[in-house]
Amino acid sequence: MNTKTYIKYLLGAIAVFVSYHLLMWVFFTSKIFGLDDKTTIGDLARMSYQIDMIDKKILNYSLPKSFIYNQTFKDQKIDIITIGDSFSHAACGGKNPYYQDFLASMYNQNVLNVNPIDSYKFIETVVGLYNSGYLKSHKPKYILIQSVERFCMPRFKNTIHYIDYNLSQPTISKKIFTVQHQDIPLINTGNYKLPYFYIAYKFLENPKKDVHKFKLNKKLFSNTDSILIFHDDIKNIPQFTKESVTKLNANFNKLAKLLAQEHIKLIFMPTSDKYDLYYNYLEKNKHPKNPFFDLLRPLKKEYIFIDTKAILEPYLSKGEQGLYYQDDTHWSSRASEAIAKSKTFLELLGK
Repeated sequence: MNTKTYIKYLLGAIAVFVSYHLLMWVFFTSKIFGLDDKTTIGDLARMSYQIDMIDKKILNYSLPKSFIYNQTFKDQKIDIITIGDSFSHAACGGKNPYYQDFLASMYNQNVLNVNPIDSYKFIETVVGLYNSGYLKSHKPKYILIQSVERFCMPRFKNTIHYIDYNLSQPTISKKIFTVQHQDIPLINTGNYKLPYFYIAYKFLENPKKDVHKFKLNKKLFSNTDSILIFHDDIKNIPQFTKESVTKLNANFNKLAKLLAQEHIKLIFMPTSDKYDLYYNYLEKNKHPKNPFFDLLRPLKKEYIFIDTKAILEPYLSKGEQGLYYQDDTHWSSRASEAIAKSKTFLELLGK
């Protein structure tokens, strides 16, 4: 092959290579990664390259009252302090992503959202505020601890040494939702992964090991008959034993008794995993049922228990669509509103 012919073939190969990436990016991959600063899609769709499961969400606040966050905290009277994970920090984006705004608006409560001292120390954060005298001086009526179901065991089943924690001031959370974009160039490996995984999910449940895709036996999302599930929802099920759940309950009872000394009521709101909530509607599911809520319900409680699974299940049975986002692990404002207007909150706050 002479030099001229070699160069011609080389340029042709480069042209094909660039054209492939350009077409894939413009028509497909950019739907996963090339988003504007106000639009989000769920992690499950992005991780699994399932472009047909994308649910673009635009951040929008429309409720009349907001929870108190760092910029609006002026040391005012506090009714409820909330401490939680990504569900308490609106990681999903979209319309009215904070359940705290529903509590504030529906019951005219001053709700303060604070950050835990780390992602596994929620009870310890409350203990630190108690030990320092912060709770005594600010006199909240309720403290609400929220945690997604799959992380309840590592967060709450271990013995906590109360003397070890002292927190004079909480870190007040922000209410600035920042869309997390990956800085991905036009030519990227996603242009190869997307067609591979898009096709693979037609035949396999979880070719991308951290995301499962099931068919649903009922229409529970507006534009798909499938559901994406985070692998940790399934992987962590063996942690939920009678012993571990009993230890968790004992830790919350102990904290509730401590807070009662300052006339503060403790609320525990475990947030149902998407897998657990939608379990009865998954076709060809070979994985076990999560026993967490079944184990926790009958135990004696000194605290107020918000049973998110029991609250949301009737909505699913009636065919309510989009309680959780189809492309994400998080619930939507439909679920937040349903939780806020549940009988327990109505009896607690609607006085």
